Amino acid sequence: MIAWPLFVVAALELWAAFHLPWWLGAWLGWAGAATGTVAVAYLLQRPSWIGKGTRRHTFFAPYLLFSRGVATVAQRIGLIERQEIVPGLWVGGWPRGGAEGLAQLDLTAELPRRGVAAEYRNIPMLDGAAPRREDWEAAVEQALAWRKAGYSVLVHCAYGHGRSVAVVIGVLVREGHASDERAAMAMVQQVRPRARLTPEQRRFVEAVFRG
Repeated sequence: MIAWPLFVVAALELWAAFHLPWWLGAWLGWAGAATGTVAVAYLLQRPSWIGKGTRRHTFFAPYLLFSRGVATVAQRIGLIERQEIVPGLWVGGWPRGGAEGLAQLDLTAELPRRGVAAEYRNIPMLDGAAPRREDWEAAVEQALAWRKAGYSVLVHCAYGHGRSVAVVIGVLVREGHASDERAAMAMVQQVRPRARLTPEQRRFVEAVFRG
């Protein structure tokens, strides 16, 4: 479970805050409080706590700046470019220049909206964790609705490896492109070899389709 490593990081940051000069300790104390709260959000499955698009984002700035920095590096070295899985259905990471001409389904809780898109919706999910069933269903249904309306759809998370893939699997199965979640995952990996569900995400997807 991702929450526990985050608790450890938060504890180390807070410990260091009391053993370093005040100016550095203050920053580390802020980082520790933010990281600890993110850990609680993971523990309770509350992606909305991170407050994307709200003033709460300021409190989480140390965590968010780190997340954005890592995603930016991944963009620059070409690790998260989007790929088309079936005609009009794209999966990828945080889009560098937005998603102009596409309907953009943004699954990140930790990264800001970027650029413009024909349509946009954010359904936040936590990186590496299994999504809540209601969030996953809402994301799959939104992608299906946009496709029925004639839009090409980009489903993205931070890196295009887990959250977005879990949703695209649902779209592929429900549209009849794949017989089950394993066949859908194979379709995605044929085009996007780095796509990998975490154990939590894999168990979630299997539970959805196998009961």
